[in-house]
Amino acid sequence: DYTQNETDLPMFIRAYLRASTDDQDASRARDYLETFVSGYGKAIASCYMENASGSHADRPELIRLLKDARRGDVLLVESIDRLS
Repeated sequence: DYTQNETDLPMFIRAYLRASTDDQDASRARDYLETFVSGYGKAIASCYMENASGSHADRPELIRLLKDARRGDVLLVESIDRLS
């Protein structure tokens, strides 16, 4: 799903979901983010989920997200520390 932004470019909403090895799984944040965007009448176009510790540099889903992202897209994360 997408919408238009101020520059009339397609705007895809992408969600990055990462859980550390201490958590059950990354899907716990998905419901929260889907509820958040639906409150604005939007939907998440792509979810990138992985269960990996932040101390590991090997994060294939984050790399895939960075390759897929385009100017005007929106990136959602449950918390900024999910990117670090």
